[in-house]
Amino acid sequence: MESNIPLPTDNIYKFYALFGLLLFVFSIGSTLYVGRTANEIIFQTYLEEESIKQIASPTELDQAKKIAADKRREIAISNRTWGIRLLGGVGGIGMILVAYGFWKWHRDVQPVQDEMARLQLEKLRYEVSQLTKPAAPSVEVEASQEKSSEAED
Repeated sequence: MESNIPLPTDNIYKFYALFGLLLFVFSIGSTLYVGRTANEIIFQTYLEEESIKQIASPTELDQAKKIAADKRREIAISNRTWGIRLLGGVGGIGMILVAYGFWKWHRDVQPVQDEMARLQLEKLRYEVSQLTKPAAPSVEVEASQEKSSEAED
């Protein structure tokens, strides 16, 4: 399967920048997912605990369900907190890679490529100007010498 998106893999700094951007976007999406999933668990366990509280004489099974729901809520809150912190760190590393990659590429690599393109353009302009000039006098002298040598023979 061929990729339809051409990736600029001509230097390492562009790779750093693109990989950092991928990390940053991943961390944003994952943060939203972790937060939403944890919130759903928290709301669900809250409803379970409230429904158990409504029971006039809860059984041991109901008490165990209430304890389990409370633990699930605590774990979900802890996972959400640590997950968001971890993903924030990944996003921060991604932003550092983006900044470093683009800065080094713009400062070190791109000026050299611009200079090469400028020199190629100058070379092509010189070659075109040489093509449009009339024949050089040395060519005319050589041609007249050939004619005179043929006439002597």
